[in-house]
Amino acid sequence: MNLVRKTNTYYLIFLAFLFPVMIAVDYYFIQYLVNSEVEEILLHERERIDFHLDKEGVLPPSNYLLQSTPIDNGAIRPEKFNDTLIYEAYADKQLPYKIYTFTSSINAQPVKITLRHVLLEIHELIWLLFITTSFVILLLVIGLYFINREIYKWAWNPFFRNLSKLKQYNVTQKESIHLNTSSISEFEELNEVITTLMDQVKKDFQNLKEFNENISHEIQTPLAIIRNKVVLLLESNNLDKKELARVEAVYQETNKLSKIGKALTLISRIENQEFRRLDRVDVHAIIGNILSNMQEIINFKNLNVTTELHPVTIECDHILADILLTNLIKNAVQHNKEGGSINMLLNEDKFEITNTGEISEIATEKLFRRFQRGSSTKDSLGLGLAINQKICDIYGFRLAYDRNEEIHTFSLFFKG
Repeated sequence: MNLVRKTNTYYLIFLAFLFPVMIAVDYYFIQYLVNSEVEEILLHERERIDFHLDKEGVLPPSNYLLQSTPIDNGAIRPEKFNDTLIYEAYADKQLPYKIYTFTSSINAQPVKITLRHVLLEIHELIWLLFITTSFVILLLVIGLYFINREIYKWAWNPFFRNLSKLKQYNVTQKESIHLNTSSISEFEELNEVITTLMDQVKKDFQNLKEFNENISHEIQTPLAIIRNKVVLLLESNNLDKKELARVEAVYQETNKLSKIGKALTLISRIENQEFRRLDRVDVHAIIGNILSNMQEIINFKNLNVTTELHPVTIECDHILADILLTNLIKNAVQHNKEGGSINMLLNEDKFEITNTGEISEIATEKLFRRFQRGSSTKDSLGLGLAINQKICDIYGFRLAYDRNEEIHTFSLFFKG
């Protein structure tokens, strides 16, 4: 739900609860004002009656006079207002009245005087005011809703356009991004912060990229020289058995260091999204090539390989696809036991490879992290599955692992 819709939804929910309260308050407030006005009319009529009684000693004619009753014991009773229903013959029904009772005196005789004011029209007036006011409030609410919606679109338009640009921005692109300006100071401050962060991120990315390139190139060259020198030492006949073992260890560790450097550089390049091509990759053909290239080691370990491969094409960088499948197949061969088996299944949904092997010592959830070795194989760097996971993250693939004692299954789902 976007910001405008969510904000308007909150407004509507708030008004849905507030509107009945507003209507109720409006109704009782209008009723209070009208009743106060009626009571004020009756009080004014009382003042007029008291004035005539003082001057003339008789009750003046009054449209509000209901009755006057002498008080025998002369007790003064408190004045009061009350509502009641009185039958009116002309209407043939009971009508609501506001009754005002007070005491006065006619020629020194205390009397109770009762005034009345019909509330029929007053009630109609209350309802008319109530309906009119409710209609005005409803129009106001609807108007505010649409006005707010338009204001949000206008005010937030620069923000949404900048957000769209930021979604399409890639740190590897050479062109700088130009954010839309806004007359709102907070958005301008946000633009400045984003621009500063993007410049810093781009600078850090370039530095990291140069560092990886330098590491990849400058370290591999000395390592190649060391390997060549070690090979020359191994081929010479001047070393005794202990020296020969030490030199062989140096050669193996040098090779391992070279592979680690290449693997980490590859992971870094994948994370930096340097592989952005979308090739039409024939998975069936790649698997066939990999099996052909690894046929010697498969025969050496006397592995029984069965395949059920259907033609499948995916969109992926061809190099990364080759690395992804090679790591899976190489993993099944490398960690397999002599005389073991490998089963492969390829269809439109997944590539599944199952192999026999030693029981893994590592937890399944850690298997795709860097430098996690599933067995004691010396040649394993623990980086192949980490590379595969990075590739899957880029293209939305999903890599799953399952094991049952000495049976290990990796499933590569092409549709996450």
